Amino acid sequence: MQEATDKRLNKTMKKLDQVGKQLANLGFGQGEVAEDLFYRNTKETFKKKGIVFHNIKRNLKKKGFGEYDIVAQNSESVLVIEVKHKLKKDLVDKFVNKGLLRFKSLFPEYKGYKLLGGVGALVLSEDINNYAQKAGLYVLTQSDNGGTSLANPEGFKAKEFS
Repeated sequence: MQEATDKRLNKTMKKLDQVGKQLANLGFGQGEVAEDLFYRNTKETFKKKGIVFHNIKRNLKKKGFGEYDIVAQNSESVLVIEVKHKLKKDLVDKFVNKGLLRFKSLFPEYKGYKLLGGVGALVLSEDINNYAQKAGLYVLTQSDNGGTSLANPEGFKAKEFS
């Protein structure tokens, strides 16, 4: 009888492992959708605000040290955008206090540029939107027409990070 119970338990554990993997893939897929949306719309979204970026990269990596979802550059500034399906306070803090602070040391080719930060999220509460803006970040979210928009008010001045 114990042997039969063990077999059923092992079978159940395997099924739970499969469900866990499927859920993890679902979350990863949502993040990819968000990243793709913001990447494709960064140039136009900022152009509407009078900010023109000439070069936009996706998934800029320094293997083993860091990855940046979107990096947009013009002649004087580089904007680094962290994208999440749902933005949370701790993710904003980690990006500001770790990700942006390490960016220029990981990518010295941007040392002569003003460093700006931004976050993009499909799911964005008003509290987190305000929190990210107070940190000096541009905040991108999805628009009513399926594109993206900046949640920052007119006249918002982004913080320059070093």
